[in-house]
Order: sequence, then C-alpha cells, then structure tokens
Amino acid sequence: MGKFINDSAMDADLAWIRDNTTMVSACGSQPTTAAQATAATYSLGTLAYGTALWAALTNGDTSGRKITTGAATIPVLASGTVTDIAFCNTGTLTAVGTCAPTAVTSGGTVIVAAFDLNEVRDPA
Repeated sequence: MGKFINDSAMDADLAWIRDNTTMVSACGSQPTTAAQATAATYSLGTLAYGTALWAALTNGDTSGRKITTGAATIPVLASGTVTDIAFCNTGTLTAVGTCAPTAVTSGGTVIVAAFDLNEVRDPA
C-alpha cells in the first residue's frame, strides 16, 4: 500500500513559518536563535516582514509542497558580509537560509531575491 499525506497538512507545516515571521535579517553568520538573528553581533540589517511578502504555497519542485520567500530590500545598519538570511519574530527563529557571501556597507541596502525556502516532500 502506498503512503499519502494530504497537501493541506504539508501547507499547514509551511504556513507556520509564514504566519510566525515578522522580520527578516541579513546576517553575517548563521543564527540559532531569534535573539542572535536580531543582535548586532549577527545582524547587519533587519526589515519588517509580514505574511503578505511571502509567495503562495505551491507544489514542490520534486514533490509535495514548498514555500517561497518574497523579494526584500533590507536596510544595512552595519558593514560586513551577509552569509545568511534569517526569518523570525520577537522570540522565535522560524527559518534560516544561506546566500552567496555579499559585502554590504552601513547606510546601504541588501536586496534579497525571492527564493524557495523549504520543500516538504511527499512520503516515500
């Protein structure tokens, strides 16, 4: 007998990330907590990031369902090299994605293109 998970269940998993994200941070190293994602030692800049900025939940590239971020222009508050993009709210780190190392300068901006953050695959 084959295995099956309804798309609505996978969407609920991905929607939690979307619904619990209020800011995005361009970070110089990978944070493991929301406090790190927003602290000056990790964050080079942050931006309010609500549910309207996320793309719709769609079919995954391989199988299942995926969540895609929306593009964002983050104001840079400290010079450094961005290596990670962190999504969080006041107390919870919801997700982190890596990016190509990008040098940024305080007072500038970093433009983050839309990207697939996570894909929940169909059971095998």
